[in-house]
Amino acid sequence: MKSIHRHKRSPLGLLKLLLLSVLTFFSFSHIIAKAETLTFNLFDQHGPVTHESYPGKYLLLSIGYSSCPDICPTTLYEYGYAMKRLQHADMLQPLFLTIDPVNDEINRLNAYTQYFDERIVGLSGEMKDIEDVAKQLGATFGYRLNGQRIDNPEPGMGYTVYHSAMIYLITPEREILDVFDYQIGGDDLIKVLDQHLSKASSTATKDITSTSIAITNSAVSTCDLPEGFTATEQSSRLSELNLSVEPEANTQLLNLWALWCAPCRQELPLLEKWAALQNELDIITINVGDSIEKINSFFEEQGFSHLPKYQIENFNLLRQLGGMGLPFNALFVNDSIVGIKSGIITDTASLDNYAQCVQQQL
Repeated sequence: MKSIHRHKRSPLGLLKLLLLSVLTFFSFSHIIAKAETLTFNLFDQHGPVTHESYPGKYLLLSIGYSSCPDICPTTLYEYGYAMKRLQHADMLQPLFLTIDPVNDEINRLNAYTQYFDERIVGLSGEMKDIEDVAKQLGATFGYRLNGQRIDNPEPGMGYTVYHSAMIYLITPEREILDVFDYQIGGDDLIKVLDQHLSKASSTATKDITSTSIAITNSAVSTCDLPEGFTATEQSSRLSELNLSVEPEANTQLLNLWALWCAPCRQELPLLEKWAALQNELDIITINVGDSIEKINSFFEEQGFSHLPKYQIENFNLLRQLGGMGLPFNALFVNDSIVGIKSGIITDTASLDNYAQCVQQQL
């Protein structure tokens, strides 16, 4: 049996090791600093995606490819694990950028990412644009064929892909906030993401109990806000938003959505069904940024007939109302905003209860 020898390190050797660790740390920190503000021009299965997409959202971004044997499945598993357990998952958009656009057809790529969680969006782009993102991140990737590096991979070549394996947390201002190794583990990823997102959430809205809400109309101050809604310090009035909206009820639900927003497309059928069943609350659906032709086509495909098709060009209204991303919902009573919700509405029962309570109090 072979014996294993453990040698004591000399003080000089330990000093060298310490210096090497420090230099490595600062070298890595320098790489991250180069990408303080991220810009990109990519696409998903629905069309163009840029750094201006997902307004108000934090981004969780990694690079990889769909036939990756180990690193990428681990990363995407951690994505899915975290998204199902985060306190503020609605504030986060997970993204997976392919570095093998030759083989990763965009629909196939998104079928792969959504296996881990339907909210994970697969991105692709022109090779120069993918390389630009990697450069900003300080990430590396490349291709080898028969042991030699190649620069222009083509279909059918049988090349292998190699890449760095970091996960990047990016702020709504598109600045890199934190970087994690892909082996961080799901629970530790949740812990650090919750710390970042909870801090951001506490500065965006004021959390209060829904059993005693203070709103501008004292007649409905005893009505509990619907599930997921919080009171807001905003003082917006519906009539001053220049939306050409003519309310019919005393209570309005204003919903901001976009075609690129997968949770929005999940939420709209629920609102359509609900709009057909009740008349105590006006549902005002407002698209952000898509053309009226695309909106009409989407409504026709979905068979929507009870939701209005308002459209605005930019995200000024979202910011004005205190929103952090799409989908975004705001409640108005007697023209005054009373509550907001970032993220998808999954149940309308509490909205029904709120509208009925308001009707009884007025």
